[in-house]
Amino acid sequence: MAGIDNSLNLGPGYISMDSVLGKYYQNISPAIVHIENGVFAKLDDEGIPYYFGDGNIVYIPVLVIQYALMNYDLFQDTREESYIQVFFKCVNWLEDNKEDFNGSIVWRSKANKQYNLPDGWISGMYQGQALSVYLRAYQQFDDNKYLKTVTGILKSFEIDVKDGGFRRNDEQNCLWFEEYPTSTPSFVLNGFIYSMFGILDYYRVTKSEEALKLWNSCVETLKKNLHKYDVWYWSVYDQLKKQLVTYYYQKNVHIPLMKIMFQLTDYELFNTFAVKWEKSLNNSFHRFITKIMYRVKPRITRKKI
Repeated sequence: MAGIDNSLNLGPGYISMDSVLGKYYQNISPAIVHIENGVFAKLDDEGIPYYFGDGNIVYIPVLVIQYALMNYDLFQDTREESYIQVFFKCVNWLEDNKEDFNGSIVWRSKANKQYNLPDGWISGMYQGQALSVYLRAYQQFDDNKYLKTVTGILKSFEIDVKDGGFRRNDEQNCLWFEEYPTSTPSFVLNGFIYSMFGILDYYRVTKSEEALKLWNSCVETLKKNLHKYDVWYWSVYDQLKKQLVTYYYQKNVHIPLMKIMFQLTDYELFNTFAVKWEKSLNNSFHRFITKIMYRVKPRITRKKI
């Protein structure tokens, strides 16, 4: 994507199991330039990110959620009041745009052509990161209304894809939370892990045994399926399209997430893939093959279809 800054480093953030959350697990705040410089979005008069779609202003929940996390982390780093004010405005926007759905609280997304999803779909990744935002708002502002919303968000993790949610079990009965709740499972790697971080935050704050069981189940899912995202020279985004990730994603999403999961769980498997993918990132031959496959792989896929 034009305007993406590949020099950014979005490495592991604050890794802890303490009940006081602090900064996010990944240091995503440097990517705030992509919003403030208009690469991913623009900011309205209230400082809420949006983009133009079909000539109209469109607000996407994930942009607001991630922008909130970026500003929260910057506040933790600098203690500058302006950052926590933006965080507060983002939370207020989420409050104004949340929806009750089957006893849960959700934020719905616009149609997604890439995954053939109509208006109104719900993302496990967005919901997980919303948990992370609201739990930090609860601790920052000491307001129980945010904890009430958190309870509603967590209930969305009980709703199956077939019922309009994003939860599903695969053929091996592994538990997944889909970033894109497609009819055929897509199992996007980063979206699943970001949803897990929200569950872990909930456990850290509340000590909920149910949340801990969910987290442990998701860790087992990753351990059994992580090899499916590896090709010998790079990594892939999901299990539906098996598209190769970009250089930016390899560097700033997949590798950091593996490092974070290793630090959180101490399972060597995550470190193994972090090291392997980092070597691929720094290998000029692997990058060359990846550039070729960016062009060739879509043609092969079309022929198969």
